[in-house]
Amino acid sequence: MTLLKNADWLHCAGLQGLFDVLEQDGDRARVVGGPVRNALLGEPVDDIDIACTALPLTTLERAKAAGLKVIPTGIDHGTLTIISDGHPYEVTSLREDVETHGRHATVYFGKDWVRDAQRRDFTMNALYVDREGELFDPLGGLEDCLGRRLRFIGDARTRIKEDYLRILRFFRFFGTYGEGVFDPQSLAACIAEKEGLASLSAERVTKEIWRLLPSPRAKDCLIEMHKSGILSCALGGDVELALFLSLERMGRKMPATKGAQVRLTSLIKGKPFPRLRLSNAQVKASRFALSLLDEFLQNGLDEAALKAALVNKPRSVVQDAVFLYWATILQDEFPLNWESTLAFVENWQIPDFPVSGGDLIALGFAPGPLIGEALAKVKQEWAANDYQSRHQELLNYARTLVSQRNGREGM
Repeated sequence: MTLLKNADWLHCAGLQGLFDVLEQDGDRARVVGGPVRNALLGEPVDDIDIACTALPLTTLERAKAAGLKVIPTGIDHGTLTIISDGHPYEVTSLREDVETHGRHATVYFGKDWVRDAQRRDFTMNALYVDREGELFDPLGGLEDCLGRRLRFIGDARTRIKEDYLRILRFFRFFGTYGEGVFDPQSLAACIAEKEGLASLSAERVTKEIWRLLPSPRAKDCLIEMHKSGILSCALGGDVELALFLSLERMGRKMPATKGAQVRLTSLIKGKPFPRLRLSNAQVKASRFALSLLDEFLQNGLDEAALKAALVNKPRSVVQDAVFLYWATILQDEFPLNWESTLAFVENWQIPDFPVSGGDLIALGFAPGPLIGEALAKVKQEWAANDYQSRHQELLNYARTLVSQRNGREGM
């Protein structure tokens, strides 16, 4: 099956040169998994993984002899990262599992391509291609791949027990690549083994959820995960989908509502979930967006509200808050003038606040908490004048604050 013989990424100098290094003394190498799947589906090909019959130390020695940089990213499990022509390639010796225990497994290195395929998760990921573009399909995954059917290899519950993260990977891959309905056996196995999600680290759960949220079929996945209890097991708490589903409907006209950050905020709504480990940036973005949402719900969403938000918060956060506001109040309807509102958020030139704490100190304010209070009042004056006040005008206003303060102290 020569389906990928003309693939540009396969014939690049770095990859072909690496094949030269790996395929010595009768050893063979093939690209495996994601790149093959994506190329067959017309999706972008990014990171390239290679399976090889050579033992890890043999691969290491050959790469170093060829002058290539080698990073032993997982050499105990047969994996090396090799830099060829400036590009990193992950090279793994053929393996079969001797014993599985969660994320890691005790493996045996060999030369059996079928057994290497059998230890993988989904049939569409057990596809290999050699340097000429010749496809190797030991488990019949090609038909599933081209039909966008996601199925576990062998017994689904056995695959899941090897690593419970595969439950979340099942939904993430379906959300990204799947068509039609969920494979019944695979879905049933995910539901039956959902309690095993509690054994996973919060970091691994968060990574999968984050990658699932912006996928084309995230809605179908989250509805099923919510209905079956998988989502609550994964996150460590119950979530409501109403706000997420409202964002999903808006996505027909507003693609930015499909972003992972705003969708995450719509699910967690600022509540702590013990099975999520968010970065400081993710937490801050959600908190700011929800704070602005409250302001919009109380005061409405007009140009003045948008300007105030843009002056004080990152533009992306303001956009998310606008989406959440519309999702909250409109549900099934689209807002009037939504295009002009989003254009304003995206394009309004945010002015720099022309007064600093140093300016106020020069006017006579003592360093400390009073500086912050005074700056806040000056900023209110700036906003009251539609952010048009210049530096000197605001300094004049600040002088009145100094006079008022001195007057109070003299009484």
